[in-house]
Amino acid sequence: MLNYTVRPKCLPHEWEITLSFIKNNTLPLEISLPNWVPGSYLVRDFSRHITSLKAFCNKQPAVLQQKSKNIWTADACEGEWQICYTVYAFDTSVRGAFLNTERGFFDGACLFLRISGCETLPHRLTFEHLPERWQTATSMPQIAPHTFQTASYAEFIDHPFEFGQIEFLEFEAAGIAHRIALSGIYPEFDRNRLISDVQKICAAELAAFPAPAPFSGYLFLLHLGDNIYGGLEHLSSTALQSDRHSLPAAGMKEADDAYTQLLGLFSHEYFHAWNVKSIKPAAFAPYDLNQECYTEQLWAFEGITSYYDDLFLARSGVIAPEAYLKLLGQLISRIRQTPGRLKQSLAESSFTAWNKFYKQDENSSNAIVSYYQKGALAALCLDLTIRRQSNGKTSLDNVMRRLYQDWLEHGTGIPEGGWEARCQEITGLNLEAYFQTALYSTDELPLENCLQSAGITLEWQQPNAAAPIGARFTQHADHAVLTQVLNSSSAENGGLCPHDKIIALNGYACTDLAAQWRKLAVGDSAAVHFFRNGILRQTVLTAQAAEADTAALHIADQRLFENWLFNH
Repeated sequence: MLNYTVRPKCLPHEWEITLSFIKNNTLPLEISLPNWVPGSYLVRDFSRHITSLKAFCNKQPAVLQQKSKNIWTADACEGEWQICYTVYAFDTSVRGAFLNTERGFFDGACLFLRISGCETLPHRLTFEHLPERWQTATSMPQIAPHTFQTASYAEFIDHPFEFGQIEFLEFEAAGIAHRIALSGIYPEFDRNRLISDVQKICAAELAAFPAPAPFSGYLFLLHLGDNIYGGLEHLSSTALQSDRHSLPAAGMKEADDAYTQLLGLFSHEYFHAWNVKSIKPAAFAPYDLNQECYTEQLWAFEGITSYYDDLFLARSGVIAPEAYLKLLGQLISRIRQTPGRLKQSLAESSFTAWNKFYKQDENSSNAIVSYYQKGALAALCLDLTIRRQSNGKTSLDNVMRRLYQDWLEHGTGIPEGGWEARCQEITGLNLEAYFQTALYSTDELPLENCLQSAGITLEWQQPNAAAPIGARFTQHADHAVLTQVLNSSSAENGGLCPHDKIIALNGYACTDLAAQWRKLAVGDSAAVHFFRNGILRQTVLTAQAAEADTAALHIADQRLFENWLFNH
């Protein structure tokens, strides 16, 4: 048994931890802290937040030797051990640890040291000196007041905790208890609407997979704040962040954009309970949290999940089918307007997530494509290709159900290339040509033909005005600072670079670059004054013709459309 005692030190933003255990052998001791957290594919070096670390064996100081940035060893010593350490906690994301006088949060991967060789022993967690009015929200099994326990280290770090003033909303789906734990400051909202909509989403996703579900109860930790967004999946819970104004207002009829995005976040992270927490790449079975775990299959775990998250909003009835088509059209447009889709394949995007997708810079839009977004479109095309080639007898839904059944029966990860092979075995179809195009090339996806088979027409619209300037920027009161410059755009052709500070356009102060640029017609020239490295410079940009890169989707055959949307 490993015992962790955790105490909050709110003012310096530190979690104080004591790890106690009995060592019954004469082998050297090795302890470590994960370098990354499952579900977020970036080495985050959590050990950099350890502010003190001491060890004792039989109440005598023991010397710890640091072997790497996150690993320490000590000489052999049998008996009672204590590891005492503190972790600085001021990361407001869903991936880290946070603590102040109002709120506490942590993901176990950034807080709990691992004892080598003891990973399969029970791990117990006890809290001391929590502020009197704080509530606790977690899915970790509770065995006593302020005490929790799991059967292994892997499970121990897969139950995040939220502390503070928490509002709990409860519902059942398929006979399984679900809770939403809301924290932060937020306005009044329609609680019944949120409960009803999330319940419908959960029920629809539970019905999509064979029993048993991968959890016996589920917890959504939802923290509301100012202009925040994100989520991270766990075994039987998820940590979510959203803007406080995304909650449904009283009297809301159709879900607005902000609330739809929030529901999509619920749907996405919940679907991960099957797709990546259960079905997973062999590279993640088990996770090696000391170093990167490379796989070309992230498109299948994040991309397919991103396909189903919005699809289940329509299937569950929380948004109208027409609203779903609007979301799909926006996604298609977003990918079409990303130059990097022509340079990086989905397999490459998946494999290089560690150093490209999660470390984006000013050139990323020109060089990479998102395995979330393009992966969702690849999943859409795969689903419709399977349906068409099988004459409607099977679909991607059947593939996902069978993959989950495989997991229930064998509990093994999918090897590289194994997802495509298993998909063809399940469907009985030859999909090699599709996979080659969608995953291993930079060719355009067959969206028009696939959507047509579902009764949807895809029309590429071209704006009447000139193309945008071709740069992403931050607008200030009297200037705009470029953050990205897109290839072959007016901005790039005019010699502008990221970090240029535009102060004037055709002699007028740059108070709204987007609006000022929209006044130009195709072929018009614009004199641009800007600062680069503190030096005033000038160039001339020419407004280029806009490309037909905005997708408009229309229902051409209602029967085919509904058969795709609801026949699963």
